Amino acid sequence: MRLFSKLPYLARILLIATVVALSVIISGILMMRFSTSNVPVQAKNSPTATTTVSAQPSLDTAALPTAIPTNTTPIEITRTTQVKKTTTSNQLAYGHFPYAQAERNQMMLIGSYASGADQRFEYLNTEAVQAFMKMTYAAREVGIWIIPVSGFRTIEQQQKLFQDQIKRRGSEKEAAKISAPAGYSEHHTGFALDLTDGKSPKKDITLAFENTDAYRWLTKHAQEFGFELSFTRNNKQGVSFEPWHWRYVGSANAAAIFANAKNQQ
Repeated sequence: MRLFSKLPYLARILLIATVVALSVIISGILMMRFSTSNVPVQAKNSPTATTTVSAQPSLDTAALPTAIPTNTTPIEITRTTQVKKTTTSNQLAYGHFPYAQAERNQMMLIGSYASGADQRFEYLNTEAVQAFMKMTYAAREVGIWIIPVSGFRTIEQQQKLFQDQIKRRGSEKEAAKISAPAGYSEHHTGFALDLTDGKSPKKDITLAFENTDAYRWLTKHAQEFGFELSFTRNNKQGVSFEPWHWRYVGSANAAAIFANAKNQQ
């Protein structure tokens, strides 16, 4: 301080000015460094914001699987529509009405036909079984032996029968006069059956069955048990007369199934 007081007045002014200037310069440098050091801090914060934004699309992506059940709904509706068309259509095939195939668990054994390797067991819808048994027992009391030749048939079984008839008769049209195309047989319902006279086996499934005691008894008494002849002579369906083919209409369900065909008799 003694040295500073001994300096001339002008020199002391210059020295003070120099110190002040240096102080300003140093302060400015420090401020610049401080502000520059804040830049990395801001840069570090920006990725965090980016990460938060990018997390939102990931939530949308996770929600996409919920669209899968929505896409399956039209497929289920389409299938339901197809089934309804198949079972409710009244379009005829060579005079035969369409019939849906009944479930096997609705069938009950009513007897067998033939013997040995050719023997087969025949089934009828449970709604008709009791009536059929009563009818055959009533017939036996007067010496009539009614035998079931064919009852419930699957669509596959009917397809084979129809193809065999085509080979014999030469065309679908001719075959359909004595055998329904697959999907159009009353046998699919389990309410229709072919009958024969156990005492006249050579007349099975032939027009000659009309001349048997069993046929004559059926024409007089079958209706008492809920059965009727399906294809009478000159029927409106155009199907050949089949004296062996009978159907059960004694329950509300069976009657409804054959309502269209009954109007064509």
